[in-house]
Amino acid sequence: MNLPNEVAIFSCGRIGSQRCKNKMLRPFGETTLVDIALSKMSCIKGNTFFAGHEEIFRNKCKEYGVDFIHRSSQSTNSEVASEIYSFLKEVDFKYLLCINACQPFLKVETIENFLEKCLEKRKPSFAVFKKNNYFMDIDNNPYNFDRDIKTINTKFVSPVKEFAHVFYFYEREYFLQNGVYWNWDDLNYIEIPSGIETLDIDTEEDFEMANLLWQSDNIRKKYIDY
Repeated sequence: MNLPNEVAIFSCGRIGSQRCKNKMLRPFGETTLVDIALSKMSCIKGNTFFAGHEEIFRNKCKEYGVDFIHRSSQSTNSEVASEIYSFLKEVDFKYLLCINACQPFLKVETIENFLEKCLEKRKPSFAVFKKNNYFMDIDNNPYNFDRDIKTINTKFVSPVKEFAHVFYFYEREYFLQNGVYWNWDDLNYIEIPSGIETLDIDTEEDFEMANLLWQSDNIRKKYIDY
C-alpha cells in the first residue's frame, strides 16, 4: 500500500531493556530484532522512521533506507509516555502508527491491513485479542463465568478482550498536547488474531522461545513475508 503523506509508521528501540538485556541487538538466529523490524519497514511505501539514541541504530537505519530520529538518553530510561516519545516533536505527520519492534513474526501484510482499517475511520485505534478462557480477579472472583458451571470447556465460555500491544494509531498533535495517546471514550478497538505472529518478546523466556521458532524453516516460511 502507499501511505498518505499525512501518515507515518514508526518504531523505536533502546539497549537498556531490563527484563531481557539488549534484546534489540543481541543475536536472534542469524539476525537481530532491530534488523527484522527495519527490514519490514523498508518494504512499506511511504513515511517510515525509527527512533533510537545509540549510533548503532542510526547505522542500521542507513543500511535499510529507513529514516532515523535521534531520541534523548532520558527518553530511553523513562516510563512516562510523554518522555519516551518526546522525539515526536521532531516529525510532522498528522497520524502515526507505532508498531512494536519486539514481534519478529509480525507480517508486513498484517501491518498494512491494520493501517487500512485505521484510515477508514481516521480515529485513534488499538489492537486487541479475543480470549476464550476462564478469568478471575485477584481475589478469585469469577469474571466471565458462573461458579455453578457443571463443566469446564472454553468453547462455551464468554470471551474477553486483551490488549495486544502490537499497534498504536493516534494523532500526533493530540499526544503532544495531552501526553497520552487518545481519549479512551473515543477509541476504535481493532481485533487481531493472537499467536506466533504477534508473539511479544519481553522476557528472557520469550526471547529463547521466539529464537527457537525463528530457526524453524516451516515457521519462517509461514510468517516471514518481507
